[in-house]
Amino acid sequence: MKLNPDMMPVMVAAVGKEGLSHTEVTKLTEDLIIPELESLEGVASVNASGLIEENVQVVIRQEKIDAINEQVFGYVESEFEDAEKEIADGKKELVDGQKELNDGQLELNDSIAELQENQADLAENKEELEDGLDEIRDGIDTLDSKKTETAAQLAAAQTAINEGKAEITKNLAAIQVRLNEYETAKATAEGLGKLSEGLHTLLAAAEKAEEDAVAAGAPAGSGAADLAVQAGMEAILGSAAGTPFADLLKDVKDYASLQIAVGAVEAQKQEADAALAAIPQAEIDQLTAAKKELEAADAQLSEKLTEVNMGEMIAAIEMGSASATLNITKSQLKSAKEQLESAEEQLTDAWDQISDAQEQLNDARKQLNEGWDSIKEGEEDLAEAKEDALLNADMTDILTVEMVENLLAAQNFSMPAGYVTEEGIEYLVRVGEKVDDVESLQNMVLIDMEMDGVDTIHLSDVADVFMTDNSDEVYASINGQAGVMLTLQKQTGYSTGDVSDRINKRIAELQEEDPDLLLLPLMDQGIYIDLVTDSVFNNMISGAFLAILILLVFLKSLRPTLVIACSIPISVVAAVVCMYFSGVTLNIISLSGLALGIGMLVDNSIVVIENIYRLRNEGLSASEAAIQGAKEVAGAIAASTLTTVCVFLPIVFTEGITRQLFVDMGLTIAYSLGASLAVALTLVPAMGAGLLKSAKEKKPSRLFERMIGIYESMIRLALRRRFIVLVLAVALLVLSAVLEFAKGTAFMPEMDSTEISMTLTMPEGTPLKETAEQADELERRLLTLDDVTEVGAMAAAGSSMGLVSGDTSTNEVSLYGLLKEDKKLTNQELKNEILKLTEDMEAEIEVSTSSMDMSALGGSGISIVIKGRDLDRLQEIAGDVAKLVEEVEGTTDVSDGMEETTEELRIKVDKEKAAQKGLTTAGVFSEIMERLSDPASATTLSTDTEDFDVLVVNGGDVELTRETVKDLVLTVTKKDNTKEHVPLADIAEFSQAEGLETIQRDAQSRFINVTASVDDNHNIGLVSGEVEKKLKSYQPPEGYTIEMQGENETIMESMVELVKMLLLALLFMYLIMVAQFQSLLSPFIIMFTVPLAFTGGLFGLYVAGSEFSVIAMIGFVMLSGIIVNNGIVLIDYTNQLIDQGMTKTEALVEAGKTRMRPILMTALTTVLGLSTMGAGAGMGADMVQPMAVVTIGGLLYGTLLTLFVIPCIYSLLIRRKVREEVE
Repeated sequence: MKLNPDMMPVMVAAVGKEGLSHTEVTKLTEDLIIPELESLEGVASVNASGLIEENVQVVIRQEKIDAINEQVFGYVESEFEDAEKEIADGKKELVDGQKELNDGQLELNDSIAELQENQADLAENKEELEDGLDEIRDGIDTLDSKKTETAAQLAAAQTAINEGKAEITKNLAAIQVRLNEYETAKATAEGLGKLSEGLHTLLAAAEKAEEDAVAAGAPAGSGAADLAVQAGMEAILGSAAGTPFADLLKDVKDYASLQIAVGAVEAQKQEADAALAAIPQAEIDQLTAAKKELEAADAQLSEKLTEVNMGEMIAAIEMGSASATLNITKSQLKSAKEQLESAEEQLTDAWDQISDAQEQLNDARKQLNEGWDSIKEGEEDLAEAKEDALLNADMTDILTVEMVENLLAAQNFSMPAGYVTEEGIEYLVRVGEKVDDVESLQNMVLIDMEMDGVDTIHLSDVADVFMTDNSDEVYASINGQAGVMLTLQKQTGYSTGDVSDRINKRIAELQEEDPDLLLLPLMDQGIYIDLVTDSVFNNMISGAFLAILILLVFLKSLRPTLVIACSIPISVVAAVVCMYFSGVTLNIISLSGLALGIGMLVDNSIVVIENIYRLRNEGLSASEAAIQGAKEVAGAIAASTLTTVCVFLPIVFTEGITRQLFVDMGLTIAYSLGASLAVALTLVPAMGAGLLKSAKEKKPSRLFERMIGIYESMIRLALRRRFIVLVLAVALLVLSAVLEFAKGTAFMPEMDSTEISMTLTMPEGTPLKETAEQADELERRLLTLDDVTEVGAMAAAGSSMGLVSGDTSTNEVSLYGLLKEDKKLTNQELKNEILKLTEDMEAEIEVSTSSMDMSALGGSGISIVIKGRDLDRLQEIAGDVAKLVEEVEGTTDVSDGMEETTEELRIKVDKEKAAQKGLTTAGVFSEIMERLSDPASATTLSTDTEDFDVLVVNGGDVELTRETVKDLVLTVTKKDNTKEHVPLADIAEFSQAEGLETIQRDAQSRFINVTASVDDNHNIGLVSGEVEKKLKSYQPPEGYTIEMQGENETIMESMVELVKMLLLALLFMYLIMVAQFQSLLSPFIIMFTVPLAFTGGLFGLYVAGSEFSVIAMIGFVMLSGIIVNNGIVLIDYTNQLIDQGMTKTEALVEAGKTRMRPILMTALTTVLGLSTMGAGAGMGADMVQPMAVVTIGGLLYGTLLTLFVIPCIYSLLIRRKVREEVE
């Protein structure tokens, strides 16, 4: 036996043991419990949750690698010291050569300056020589012209000159005294001014020489300025020789002393200028003017006196002397000219020598520059080689997680290499040794660098090695003790009940071996199936008993009652045999089908027995009556059985969960009714022929006769007021539909069970320790309830239909509780009690009172799917939709789908910058993902009792945060195989945002699910309708869609499938009746029994307080196949009476009176057969209760109105005798 459909684990169990820690319980579970349970036949898998996982963590520490790098880099530095020393020596030689070159350049510059000065002097002398020659020529000409003029003038002026000379001499003596004072002061000032000017010129020349030397490459302060001072001072000293100023210049030897002398000269110049300024210029000008006038007058007088005294002789002598002088001077000038020409040739040779020297200096400078280039290139090559060596020697890029993993796998190795044979005996050769403790792992050698000063590198030199576990990440508890949860799945094809029994048997054996072992099934399909099947069997037995009781009441005889009663067990057994050969298992659905069919199994037998009774009263023998009675009604009961069975035939054309759920029910009912038809046509006549030989039909009771009389009066009245009857029938149909659909719709009703599940939720971000404390408190409180026997809890977030799944959540704990089978409270009352008991707790408590709620198969609550491309826009729309849903009355726990969001660090890679560094967005993603991914096992540490995975992680990656991610440095391998470190911040931008933990897709489209629950006071269908109205007013952006899903969507889809099924069933029934009646009209009239039955079914649901569910819809489908049987019996007998010559009205009245008893008998047996199920008696009956209520209400109402409404419709539509129609 199994629950159907097969969608749940066969069992959820908890493992614990008093006195054991969580780790010890984990070991017990892995070593004993799981292997024992997985070995059982039919068990497909055993999944454990809440296990403690121990492993060895190897955390690579950068500070340890840095310490190794210091040793390695020290070795690399020592290897480059000799090369660096050679380059330093070469640089020193070049500096010395540069100094010599600069000195030579200075000397050459001095020579050039001296040569340039000599050349200037030569040019000046040459010019003076030419000027002198010109003057001599002019002098000779002037001398000749003045000879005559001078003689005349001297004679006339001799007298006057002598007289005036005495006066002039007197006046000149007085003026000269004053002018001598002025000239002395002026001469001093002018001398000092020229000296200052010369010294400043020399100072500027020295500075220019220094600048030229530096520009030529000589170092600053090379002495060029001092040399220029020494060269220029010779001329200045020569011009100052014999002057009072010579003492100021005697100490000038270099540039510094020159600056001192300039300061002294400037000081004396200022004093001389002050003395000169003290003599009035006006006086000097007057004296000078007077002196000039006197000297001019004296000169004139002297010339005249000379001319007069000497006469022509003196003039001749002077002229001769002047002529001789001119000739001598001319000769001297000629000689000087020749000397100048010789000096010019010497200067030319000197310039050639200087050019050669300059060229040699330039060649030397070029060689020095080439030397400097070589040194620079050598330094660059050495720096590059050193950088490459340091980079390649950097252990950060060598001692990576991957490298350490590979080394651990290679070192922690032990394998047989083969055999050696000695004296005929083979000896196994095994290589390697497995690490068996953490200390050995720490001392494992990774690398020997073979470098002086660098130690052999062990694992502990680069990483922290230690044992760890996930005890702070898991939580599981059983009745307050440490525990583990197990989920057991069965193999396909095995019976759930058998597998459950085997598991429970093995659990009992394990607990018998170890009395302290706690192994509790918290959810067991087998136990639940036992409870449900027991309940269904009890309902079947009760229904059968009540059906037989009603037969006894109507037949008033035990024998015919026994004959009919035999059809029930025989039909059930036959149905079970057919189920076996068609692969239909005994499950809740199929057993419910058998229970629903219990009351109908006697219908065919009732009709046959009733007809046999009638024929016996007409005088036929028992055998003849049995044969004739079965023969007469064979067609009618076959047709009625086919109409009932065929309603389930269209189920093969339906899809989805409707077909999956109800195929078994349809087949079971078809098998049982087919068997009842066979029993009614074979076994019942045979038994009747034997048991009813002396039996006669009992006369009806007075009560029944009175009922017949009342019915006759009412049917005759109804036939006269046919339209009123039909209008009332239609009005009642509409009223029933309005009343029932106002209560809303549902998928399936909840089922009571002996199990409850709860979810404890703390605020987001609550540590697991605090959540566990609240869970322990909740366990303690639950165990104080009388109806609760066991409680298990675990921090596994996801569970579906008892299947524990999902990642551990630190703020959420799932709890399972076992209840007593004879519990005092209903599950709803227990839920209210739990909520009241925990209302003062900090956590939010959700209670599910039925872990076997089949409605969960079709989704629960309201679900709105929003589809689109952009997640941010989807979140915005989801928020708007959630607000609309919150406005609808009856919605609770509205979620915009963002509860499962997480804060994101978004990294936007600048593609251009990344490309410049040789990176792509995918490359950046790949490296970051590698840093953030969980470590895999590198090797195994094997102890004597257990194996532990060894996980290698980077210490920096373990401690990564959103801020430290921004500081990540990416490693890029360039085309030349060198590596470059690129900071992530240089190529990317960072932003904070919120994103979904998971991105859901449907048909490649992203979507967010907005969900809501419906409170206990409102209906899912009605609330969903209001939500749909709200959504129609909301217009999503282009490219985004909003779809309603969830429980209401499942209901509507199932309803559509069932409506299709109903329409096809009605068509099949109509065709079957057409074949039976050979008429189109009579089956059409009979079909009007269906809406009558629907009216009763809707009223039944309304009175029972049930919502219109998929299960109820199945009841309507089945009801449509049952109710037509009454119409078939009534119309068939009416046609027979008309064929016998009765009028239409009399035939209808007689048919109603005659067929009332079999009609009431078949209806009441079916109703009473379903009565216990309709009352919801027993566990599991909740699910099919709406189906039973619909069938009971529809049969009661439909049977009653069939006796009135069908005759009215027949009276309206049938205008001639049936015989003529058939003909």
